[in-house]
Order: sequence, then C-alpha cells, then structure tokens
Amino acid sequence: MVILLKRIVLVVLSLIIVVTSCSFADHIHNKANNVDSKEISSKYTVVIDAGHGGKDAGTIGVDSVKEKDINLSIVKSLYDFLKVSGISSVMIRNDDSEFYAPNEKRDKSDLYNRLDFVNSTENAVLISIHQNHFDSESEWGTQIWYSANTPESKEIADSILNNVKDLIQPDNKRENKQSDNSYYLLYKASVPSVMIECGFMSNVRENNLLQQEEYQNDMAYCIMSGICNIV
Repeated sequence: MVILLKRIVLVVLSLIIVVTSCSFADHIHNKANNVDSKEISSKYTVVIDAGHGGKDAGTIGVDSVKEKDINLSIVKSLYDFLKVSGISSVMIRNDDSEFYAPNEKRDKSDLYNRLDFVNSTENAVLISIHQNHFDSESEWGTQIWYSANTPESKEIADSILNNVKDLIQPDNKRENKQSDNSYYLLYKASVPSVMIECGFMSNVRENNLLQQEEYQNDMAYCIMSGICNIV
C-alpha cells in the first residue's frame, strides 16, 4: 500500500512538473478541463493488459531486452495516470507472471484466462500493450490494431494514435488496422478493444527510447489522453 501511495504521489508530482515546465502544458491543461472523471468511472472500467509475462518473454530487442518488461512498465504508468484521473481501471498482470488464478491448473491457456477476465468485467474497455519487431531495422513508430466487434474500438485506437503523433511522434505516418483472427484477444473480446504496438524493438533508437522511464511515462500519458477523448 505504501509503495502504491508513493507511486501515486510521484505521478501527481510529475503531472505538476509537466503542466508548469514542459511543452505539454497547454495540452494537459485542456485535457484535464475536458475530463468528467465521475462520468467515466461510472460507465467504463479500463482493463489494461501487459502483453506476455512469465515464461513468455514476447519479442526480444536488439540489445536482448525482453518485451514483457517494457510492456509492464508502460502498463504500470498508465494505471497510475488513469487512477489519478479518477478513471476505474484494473491490470490483468502487475508482475512478471502469466495470468492464472491461485491454485488453478495450468491446462488452460494464459490467453484464454485474459479473455475471460476481459469479457467478465462490467463495462470494460481493453487496452493491450505490446511492442513490435520487424526484419528491417528502419521500421519504427506506434501502430494500433483494433477489434472489429465494436465501432468504439476504432474510435479509441484513432484517438490514442492521434495523441501519440501530436505529442511524441510527429513524424509517424502509420495508420491503425482492423485485427483479424490472428489477434485472439481482439478477435474474441466482446468489448471495445485495442492492441497498441508502442514501438519497434528491432529499431535501435526506438528500442532505446522504450526502455527509458520518461518515454514510457510519455507513452502512457498519450494513451490515457486518447482514452479520455472517447470514453
């Protein structure tokens, strides 16, 4: 509990610093004035999924860093931002583990468990955090896949990517894409769902950025702002 309170205090202080001293000041001020936290909290619960975990490392960066660790760091920052903003949110995993209930037999896929959790959460919105990888080291930039099952999914994806482009990736020319059945959570989820590929771990510069706490916080803030615009 003490650790959580310290994280929240740090986030609040960070927001104050951002508002008073950096180029995001006006943007954050406007967003804060436009968010009705009580209305959001009563209508939606944002389910945040840190992709992979435990034995599943996800993709591996050019310096051998593991995707699962970057995903979790961004998710923890996003969770803090949402909580400070008064938005109801839960993390599917908050440590380096696969997603299983206590004493549950491991004959059921971790991915199935995540889907069950999402679909059983009342008024849920799924935000799944991942990192990208490609054969060419030149590829970079955030891209988002969205579920075809609800119209809100595309709206949320577009809102988030627009914030990322406006605030931290002005040269990003990527467009969001509708998922197919190769993205199990998005294909099967019955709620608004997006999967955010925050960056390419195969790109040296972006891989380095993704490991920096400041950049992780910037990414988390962009995602939170995009959510607020829609839900």
